[in-house]
Amino acid sequence: MSLVLAAPPALGQAPPGGVRLSYTRGPGAEGCPEEQALRDIVAAQLGGADPFGGGAGRRVEVILVRKGRHFLGEIALYDSDDRRLGSQELASAACGALVEDVGTALAIVLRPARSAKEPAPAVPPSPEPAPLEAASPPASEASPRAPALVPVPPCKPCQPAAPARPAARPGPSLAWPRFRFGLGALIAGGFASTPAVGLSASIGVRWEAFSLSLEGREHLPAVAEPYRGTTFEASWLGGSLVPCGHMAWLFGCGLATAGRVRYSGMINVSGEMLMPHAGLGLRTGLEVPISPSFAAQLSGELVAEVLRPTIHFPGAQRWSTAAISTAGELRLVASF
Repeated sequence: MSLVLAAPPALGQAPPGGVRLSYTRGPGAEGCPEEQALRDIVAAQLGGADPFGGGAGRRVEVILVRKGRHFLGEIALYDSDDRRLGSQELASAACGALVEDVGTALAIVLRPARSAKEPAPAVPPSPEPAPLEAASPPASEASPRAPALVPVPPCKPCQPAAPARPAARPGPSLAWPRFRFGLGALIAGGFASTPAVGLSASIGVRWEAFSLSLEGREHLPAVAEPYRGTTFEASWLGGSLVPCGHMAWLFGCGLATAGRVRYSGMINVSGEMLMPHAGLGLRTGLEVPISPSFAAQLSGELVAEVLRPTIHFPGAQRWSTAAISTAGELRLVASF
């Protein structure tokens, strides 16, 4: 049943404050604008007053979910006995735009209810026509300068002028873009003979389907054994530029990374060695919402080493980092 067709007569009988709002962000729509944003959109189109009350009576239910690449919004109207009077479904590729459309649809439905509460202005009474004998004095007594009086026809009942609609104020800002901060723990391979554990931190901006971040990362020292039992430790410190595309809970990223590898504890080499490193790679993973402001990321990546650190040992022996490094990471991301 169409919500627009079914709702106006039902809402027209609703008592003041008798329309309640139920707003739910379902699976995949946890990051959509909050309920207050929808209330502000509806209020902006109804003269600035929030039409939703908290008492008993009619109820409007809004449910947002994500299906594939689109967000779906279902609007349903229920009477005081919780019987469904009408419904409507909207879809959009952007959740913020969907909430705007839902707010506009609700404003159209709720407008008749508001106008029904306002008393109709009184119709002014029609004036009685003046008698022709009283309207014109005798010709002998009329002033030569006074114009002749013309009988005025009776006025038809005048329709009251429609009240001017208040100008709609701008709607609230939507949820995108959002600043993001992340902290994570990882395990990486390729810089030493054994896997290394590490820590990472990131800062960036997220739109609905795209994000851009700067990340800093440190791999703690791991043991390497490259030559005739010689052991030493290798660690890595650097940063990455990470552009990502997002679709529901999935994301994929490109990586441009640079840093330095530190070698320490080597025999026949005094002190420590610092060598530059650079690479290009790919990352993919899942981002699972925990709340509207927090999400957990699980990701894996492959990086092709563009600049590989190499150590030269006596006897023309040498050791280099692997041509491709790997990493798996668990990160907590906060959005504001």
